[in-house]
Amino acid sequence: MSDRNALYRGALATISLYLLIVLTFFLPYVSLLTIWLIPLPLMFLAAKDGWKLTLSVFGLGLLFLVILNHSFYLLLPLFFMLLGGVVGYMIYLKKSTFALLLAGSLTNIAVLIVCLAVSVLVFHFNPALAAQSALNDQFQQSVTQMPSMIKSFNLSADELMTQYKMLSSTLVRLTPVFIIIAGVFYALIVELISLPILRKLNVEVPHWIPFRNWQVPRSIIWLYLAVLFIVWFGADQATPIYTAALNVDIILRILLAVQGFSLIFYYTYIRKFPLVVPITVTLVTVIFGPWLLQLACILGIIDLGFNIRKKIGGEKL
Repeated sequence: MSDRNALYRGALATISLYLLIVLTFFLPYVSLLTIWLIPLPLMFLAAKDGWKLTLSVFGLGLLFLVILNHSFYLLLPLFFMLLGGVVGYMIYLKKSTFALLLAGSLTNIAVLIVCLAVSVLVFHFNPALAAQSALNDQFQQSVTQMPSMIKSFNLSADELMTQYKMLSSTLVRLTPVFIIIAGVFYALIVELISLPILRKLNVEVPHWIPFRNWQVPRSIIWLYLAVLFIVWFGADQATPIYTAALNVDIILRILLAVQGFSLIFYYTYIRKFPLVVPITVTLVTVIFGPWLLQLACILGIIDLGFNIRKKIGGEKL
């Protein structure tokens, strides 16, 4: 009976997967939703029956994509199918939501790196350099067509173009950060959509810890200080060490900002402020850019260094 139920779930997952792929390919507006649901059938199957049956359905889904013969577009559903299988298997192993997020993020990052490597090594096409070249050409054209813009910067056209090329070069160096952010973002969105649905399907899935209780390791402060030293004083900008430190610096800043936002949610929860207050503060901080985000980062450092939330909670008690 157990085997029969597993085969039934496998058939249902295969049909659901095919349907979602067809809707994604042939109904553009519907695809904005269905693309995020493609991981769900494999996630459900892996959470219920482990990796063996899931691997079989994954193979059938891959065969269906080959039959559709959508070349490049084949990679996108394949990306989500693999994510669904990995996250579902982590649910099968009874892991926490953060373990699910970590596994999903690492899977996404690995797939993106493989795709980038194949693009560069096989097709001799580097998307980052191509984007840099396109941006430089577009900016050069804009400078030529709008001389008044140059006067407003009090710079010559050549000086302005040089500064812009330096900025675009820095963005290319941050390609690893963009890959990591994309991998984590995709995994997070898929989990936020899929876990409640799986719960409705009677799958035992973990619950998220309230955001106000999120904490990053305290050792991040020392790592952040070491990276700052390397970025500011310890390495030439032309060296790979500087590029690596620059990417790690951005990642650590994001983690510290998350710690700062978590403290804001914790403080407003202790003081019994409406939930809309910390949400509004977070949205305004993110929308209005680097300076406010830096304040959130500093707040995170202070919280880790002095354990601010413990003192806030103690005062409340």
